[in-house]
Amino acid sequence: MADPHIRPVMDGLDTLSVILYRTGLTLSGPALLVLLFHPQHPHLPVWLAAVLCAANLHIYDKRIRTVLQWATWGGLLVALAGWSGFALGGALVTLSGLGFKEYHCFRVPGLQLQPLWVALFWGGLTFDVAALSMGAGILAAALFLVLAVAKWRMPLDYDIGDKSKYEI
Repeated sequence: MADPHIRPVMDGLDTLSVILYRTGLTLSGPALLVLLFHPQHPHLPVWLAAVLCAANLHIYDKRIRTVLQWATWGGLLVALAGWSGFALGGALVTLSGLGFKEYHCFRVPGLQLQPLWVALFWGGLTFDVAALSMGAGILAAALFLVLAVAKWRMPLDYDIGDKSKYEI
């Protein structure tokens, strides 16, 4: 979480990690739509979005950062065990949690409820409730797309903020 009044000196790794994080957020909306309209296909787009975000988080609080990262990494381990539908929840926890986090930066109406929209989307897919997954999935995807546009419009160093505040 950045402090916009602090302009850190960015190195190449900082720049790359911000670009990869924002790319993950950008892929989140289309990935949900792919999953919505092709649920039988592999969940690769959602996993790619979640991994890009989880691997490149810039969150000061290590507890929140750890939960959001390990939701994806744990989900991948569960997917490797063969429970792909259940495992997808880990990726969706990461993405929806980041949507909630980013609400505090951009105040996009509805984004603070992103975990609810994504949970309803996943529940609709899991229990084959087409109307629920369709409505919640389209709303969640649209909110991710609005967020991605807002995120790319701000300077890259805003994602880093005050480097001295990161808990290791």
